[in-house]
Amino acid sequence: MARHWARRAQGNVFMYHAPESYGHGSLELLTDVQYFFGLPFHPAYEGQFTLEEKSVSLKVMQYFSNFIRSGNPNYPHEFSRKVPEFAVPWPDFVPGTNGENYKEFSLLLPNRQGLKKADCSFWSKYIRSLKASADEIKDKPPAQSEEEDGPAGSGLREDLPDPGPKSYSK
Repeated sequence: MARHWARRAQGNVFMYHAPESYGHGSLELLTDVQYFFGLPFHPAYEGQFTLEEKSVSLKVMQYFSNFIRSGNPNYPHEFSRKVPEFAVPWPDFVPGTNGENYKEFSLLLPNRQGLKKADCSFWSKYIRSLKASADEIKDKPPAQSEEEDGPAGSGLREDLPDPGPKSYSK
């Protein structure tokens, strides 16, 4: 989906991945939601998050507040609280061999490349082959109708037995 938007969008596209193994699955909230909304700082969850996880949450909240304000997670407006070098800049998602960068929401908030590329490759190839098959069928001339079979043809396929005479009763 990011590739689709990056090719057609007028603005920048930013992608992230929140590994399931990094969140607190017992909270019934996705990892990214836990960090976006600062759940590690909520009094009800005191002691359930490490200092490192709280640090990640602060950085993720900064990225998202920057994005909401400016459309870019790396660019804080002058009225936002500026944190010098708060994290490694979040790269734009640019389709192509050297692009497709994303931010991973784990301890060091690393930038990575080609998220699930092998998995997506299968589906991309499969969809292309389906489209090609559909185009092939669309380009073929329509088959002859039963009326065009001629006097010798009964309109039935030759591999089916003749049903014989038809009779109707009341």
